[in-house]
Amino acid sequence: MAERSQALTAKNREVFRHSDGYPLPNPDNVEFLLGTAILLALHHQSAGKVCRAVGEKTPENVFFFERVKRLFPRAKFIGVARDPRDQLTSAWHFFYKPKSGEDEAVEKAAYINRALPAVNNGVRALLSVQERHPADSMIVTYERMHAAPALIAAQLFRFLGVSAADDVVADCVARTSFSTLSKGRPAGVTQNGSFFRKGVVGDWRSTLTPEMNELILREVGWVFPRFGWVP
Repeated sequence: MAERSQALTAKNREVFRHSDGYPLPNPDNVEFLLGTAILLALHHQSAGKVCRAVGEKTPENVFFFERVKRLFPRAKFIGVARDPRDQLTSAWHFFYKPKSGEDEAVEKAAYINRALPAVNNGVRALLSVQERHPADSMIVTYERMHAAPALIAAQLFRFLGVSAADDVVADCVARTSFSTLSKGRPAGVTQNGSFFRKGVVGDWRSTLTPEMNELILREVGWVFPRFGWVP
């Protein structure tokens, strides 16, 4: 749209200078096209299905929920909070590619230092969304979902205004279990590089040193009481 505005401005200056020119796109046009593109993408994902609610999992949406809410006033936000130590451990094993001759411990410490500001910003944004939209946002923890998936799923479904019947909940929990999503691998069996790597809580202890734990607690320990995480 910016390029279109530039092109039209140039034509208004050169070709249509003796008339009123061609109207330029305004910010509302951009929002309209963005909303249409989102709806089109969601339509492709739900094609052939009768849906009362469509969810879209992009962590960065926490930073753009205000804009999403303007586009779709009935939009609701579900945030999943996870112990930052497990979060960083998961990211490390997913993204790290060993290189010959490098010190893995040094690389890991450097990675954590680089990632901590983003973790902090993400948690603050999560809490900010809930503060601004208490009726349209819900935060659950990875740990609670892991411990009581059916209970949390039913709460989420009621929040979204869709069926929370026992059979619906049981079917959804079965379809999204770690074993199902990892194509039969049970939780606890590791596959580094997979988005569904291990599926357990507290795995940070196998990856982070006490010094790394202390660093994380110094930076983001302020949020641990909020979500019931044990330092």
